[in-house]
Parts: sequence; C-alpha cells; structure tokens
Amino acid sequence: MINGAPLNSGPLNGASAAAPAPEPEYVVTGQAYVWRLRAVIGDADLSAQLTGTVEIDREEGAAGVAGLDLYLPEGPVIPPQWKGRRLGLDFISTSAGETVSERRFTGQISRADWNPVTRILSCECSDQRQQRVEAMSIEQIDALVGGYWSEDAFEPVEGRSHWDYALERLSTRPVSLDCSPAGELRVTSWFATAPHFVFGPGTTLYQTLELQESDLDSTTNRVEVELTYRYSRLWQLSEGYGWEHPNAGGLVGIGGFCAWRVWTTDLPTTEMVEDAVSANGQKLVGRVGGYTLPLSMANPCGDGNAWINTYDNLWLLVNVTGARRWVQTVTETYKLTLATGAGQADDTRIVQRTSYTISVESNRADEWVDAARYDGGSRAEDVTSEQRRVAAGEVALRAAQTSIIAAHRETTLSWDVPTPLSRGIDLVHTLEIKDQGAHAIGKCRRIVDRYDLLGGTAITTLSIASMQGGGVSQPLTLPARPDSSLPVLTGGASRLPTQLGGRWNDPETGLPIQPYDDTRAGFSGNYDLQDDLTAEDFPRRFDLPAREIPAEYRDERTATAERVYTVGIPNDLLEL
Repeated sequence: MINGAPLNSGPLNGASAAAPAPEPEYVVTGQAYVWRLRAVIGDADLSAQLTGTVEIDREEGAAGVAGLDLYLPEGPVIPPQWKGRRLGLDFISTSAGETVSERRFTGQISRADWNPVTRILSCECSDQRQQRVEAMSIEQIDALVGGYWSEDAFEPVEGRSHWDYALERLSTRPVSLDCSPAGELRVTSWFATAPHFVFGPGTTLYQTLELQESDLDSTTNRVEVELTYRYSRLWQLSEGYGWEHPNAGGLVGIGGFCAWRVWTTDLPTTEMVEDAVSANGQKLVGRVGGYTLPLSMANPCGDGNAWINTYDNLWLLVNVTGARRWVQTVTETYKLTLATGAGQADDTRIVQRTSYTISVESNRADEWVDAARYDGGSRAEDVTSEQRRVAAGEVALRAAQTSIIAAHRETTLSWDVPTPLSRGIDLVHTLEIKDQGAHAIGKCRRIVDRYDLLGGTAITTLSIASMQGGGVSQPLTLPARPDSSLPVLTGGASRLPTQLGGRWNDPETGLPIQPYDDTRAGFSGNYDLQDDLTAEDFPRRFDLPAREIPAEYRDERTATAERVYTVGIPNDLLEL
C-alpha cells in the first residue's frame, strides 16, 4: 500500500509535489554583482580550468543537461575515463558585500570530446533522469511518480523497462518528472499557483520577451475513449426427468412391484438411463434415483410365490437430473468522451481517439464445460473482475484528461534576466512578469543558464507555461456496468411416457396397443408374455427430451454505457 491505495490499481501521490505558496518574492534590480562558477568534478575543484561558455538547460519532463569546456594542462589525457564522473556546478555571486552560492546543476559527464591541439575537453553532461529511474524498483517508482496504472491498459511489468512503466504512470497525471538542481528526482505539477517570484518593470533584459504557441491542430480538446470489458458468463441448465412404469399402479416400493409383477415387462437399466443423459448432451447431476426391482425374495407379495432376481440395476421408478453447461461471452462497451467547452461544439472539435480492452480469463471458465461432475441447479455465473474494470477505466479517464490538459498549456512565454536575479527559482515555482508590455502568470517550465566566461556575462532564460481554456471539470467516475443479464433458464421436470410392445392388446385395459413411435421420448420395451407371435416387438430404449437453448443465451451478449465529461482548464493570466 502506498498513500492508502493498493499498488497497480489506483491513484498514488494524488497531491502534486508543488512548492508551498508563501508571500511572493519581488525581484529587485539596480545592484551590481560579481560572479563566478564553481565546477566540482569527482572530488576535484576544476573551476579555474573552465573556459569559453558554460550552458545549463533544465526543463520540466526532460533530463537536465549541461555543456562546458575544460582546459587541461600538459600531460596524458584519456577522454573515456572522464565519462561517468560526477559533476556539480555552483553559481557564486557577491553584491553589497554579501556572497551567495547556489547549486545550478548536478549530474554526470555523459560524453567527453578531446581536442589535442587546443587541449580543450568538451563535456556534455546529464542528470541521468531516465537511467536513474530505470535502476529503481517498481515500488520506488510507485512512491515517486504516483498516478494510475493497470495491466490491462498497458502491459505486465515483468521483463519490461522500468522507465516505460514510469512514463505510463506519468501519462495519467498532469505532472512532470525531472530533477532539482541538486539532482533529486521529483514530480512537479503543471498548474500555476500564487506567484512565488514577481518580475516587475525593468527587471528583464530589453527585447528578450518571446511568446511561442502551438498549432491549432495540436490543441486537442476532445478525447473519445472506447473501453471494452469482456468476460465469460457460465451457464448451467439442469433438467429433471421422472419415469414410472404404468403397470405399477402409481404405487412405490413392494406395492408397485407386486402390481407390475402381474404383467411383467422389460425395464430400463441404470446404464440405459445414464447413456440417455449423455446422448442428450448432458451430464448426470448426482446419481440415478427412484425404485429398483427387488432382488430375490421368498414371498414378496404374500401370494406364496417366490421371486427370483439377481439384477440390481432394473428400475420401476426413475428420477434423474441432467445438466448442460456452456460459456457465453459478454462484452460491455464504455464510450467515454472527455471534452472542454470547445470540444463539445461540432465546429471547434479537435478530436483524439483511443481504445482499451480488458479480457477476463480464468481457469474456472476454461474448465466449466469439461468438469468431471456437475452439481446444483440451473444458474448463471459471471466471471468478472471489478477491480480490473475500475483500474483500467481510471487509467483511460485520467490519461485522456491529462492529454487534454497538456494540449492546453503549449503556450510558452520566455524572457531573459541576469542570472543573479533568478536565484532561488526552480521548475516547481510559479512566476509573474509585469514588464515590457507583458503581464502574465504561469508555472515555470524551463530554465536555461548561459555563462560567457570570456565576455563576463551570466544570463538566464526563464520560460513559463500558460494554460488557457476555461470551464469546470466534472468528476471522472466510471459509469456503472450496463445491464446485460438474462433470466436464468429452467428445465422444469418432465414426466416421461412409456411404449410397450410384444402384444396386440394391452393386458390391463384390453385396448389395442398403438404402433411404435420412434419420435417419443421415455422408455420403450416389451411384455414378457405375448398374446400373438405376430405382434410387433418394440426396441428396448430409454430416451430423454432436451430443451432448446435460445440463441441469445449462446451468442455474444453486448451492452453499452456512455458518458460525457467536461474538462475544465484554468485560464492563466496572459496579457500582452
């Protein structure tokens, strides 16, 4: 459990890792600064060997990078040995007798190019954001990134890149994963808060203000999601059958036997009943029940006549239940639309579509039909996973919302300031500018430092993201499952008829015996004592009728739920 929610099934770190919002700090100009850079590589301070230009580029959702040149004194140089060395860059400035040191970059040298003529080692450095996340455990990524995740929406974690896993979680939150100047991994919210730093008149470098906007086609304002949830419905139709010999006079036990004994006939065996169940496409539920012909007895009917019988599988009364099982596929489709106000109007929609599929598989469904024994009555059982449905639905909704929010913060306003005026500013902060005809508030999205060691200038470019859209967001709640149910099929109880041949006339009633009908279910046999050698012998058989299963119970069952969600986008202040 992380933050009180189960891993891989719900939101983690629901609150964004944004800096607190104290009273804003107003940037003050009109002061002179003396500055220098300190470069510590490994355990060595190589500040004196810096030359040319040093540049640091840190952007939300990207690895921080730095580029610098080192002049190396006479002696052998092995460039590959520089690769991977730890690097720290500090900006040290002095004003009015006060010296302040601030870490601007922490990382490693990822590439070192050597020029033997000028003896300049050009280093490209990175904070190794991706590699560090890849080295983390899944539990550590969950705690760091948070968000929503579902194995159905993405892929199983085992054997996959942990970096890809982190990106999947990030896709469900309006946050970015980056590193602090000290090299600490963190997530930063996309939303602006109350300003942390305010740049008033005269605080920015002249004519450095620049506004960048995205194309209309990339401003997605409507995402249509189709979530398919497929599972198995296990059906069992149990049908009861009853048969009793018509000559038993409706009696059971010895009474029925004695009534039958007057005019004895063929009787069904246990094997015949069981085979009839199997031939019907059914399986026996329990055992064959009823009343069997008694074994040998001295005087069972009180008439002085002994009874000789050595067979224990002949039935005068049969009660048996046969069941059929089958698996029906049920598909629930959720059509979820997330849109801003503009995305709900036909003439201003910019649509993105995506789909997800959840297929619930289980050994129970695989073994349902082929189970060795059936039990119970008619029923239907859905093999579902509500946890998986909800988890995938949350991912689908949150990812769609995040993509819409991302598309509405592609407007970027940038300006340059002397680096001393950018002290303390990080990617977690919200900045306000009131200078050069611009008044804007936005979340800081990029910080670029350029230190010209020959020209003596230290300039920092600050960029803020401006969200524009408006509206109020609705809760992202997955719709309830649509109704796909059907009434449970019931087989009832069938009383089976009897056909007896071997005689022209019924010995009980004296009426002619009807011709044999091979379409009738039930038992067919013959009287032991014939009244005419030309009388037709009926085949000895035991057949059961079966209810036809309607197509709607076998074919795929579908149901659909639809919902539209409004996505609100904050309108950050932007006046030019």
